[in-house]
Amino acid sequence: MKSGDLLGDYRVPTGIPGLDRMLGGGLVQGRPYLVTGGTGSGKTLLGLQFLLEGLRRGEEVLLVAVDEPPNEIMENVRAFGWDLSAVQTLEANPGTRAIKRNLAVQEIRSMTDLKAMRDLSQEAKKVAADAEEISIQSIQLKLRYQMADQPFRRVLVDSITSVRRFAVKASVDPQAERTEIQSLLRFLSEAGVTTLITSTPSDPGVLTPEEILTRGEILLTRKWVADRSVRQMKIVRMRGCAHDPERRPFVITGHGIVLG
Repeated sequence: MKSGDLLGDYRVPTGIPGLDRMLGGGLVQGRPYLVTGGTGSGKTLLGLQFLLEGLRRGEEVLLVAVDEPPNEIMENVRAFGWDLSAVQTLEANPGTRAIKRNLAVQEIRSMTDLKAMRDLSQEAKKVAADAEEISIQSIQLKLRYQMADQPFRRVLVDSITSVRRFAVKASVDPQAERTEIQSLLRFLSEAGVTTLITSTPSDPGVLTPEEILTRGEILLTRKWVADRSVRQMKIVRMRGCAHDPERRPFVITGHGIVLG
């Protein structure tokens, strides 16, 4: 496959050489991508390898943790021997702003205190006043606050499905939800961040906002054949980027994901 892409943009290596080959060199810089798969398919692991590759290249990276506390996510991959101590984390639980380095838990202050932050828009203040709810808006507000002083090159959001599951006031307006997700993705793209967002598969025939608004999607599947777990990876779509559309097998080894 020819290296490069149709737009000639800089490629961001994922940390998985086989996947980079499928992508013709990596992801296009500054764009959001979806990683979809069922429970145990390897979505979070793929995202963490993506962040680890950024650390190896001297980049600032961020994990937005929704499914589990950040320290548990890090503990789950300790067996790989990865040094993720420099990964910045944002705890997306309701009413908290947790930023951890070296897995040390810091004091968390109420999001209502963010009203005093400089340059907050009226909309952001409204979100801060209702920060006991986890939502796309609350995550974006926390990101804006953290990225004001700490620019990131790579961000992993794990997962957007759980944002909906944990939301206290789930949006009943699909257009409003799409607008919120679009605002978040645009903010990250304009900041030059290459973003991975994990999700579980939606109902057949139903397109979620993130499926529509992200620039590409990587699908991970896992099934049992006799007593053997068979995993496969497929690039479902990738805008402006030549890619391998075939379904490829992969395994999880002591070094992480290895794609054949």
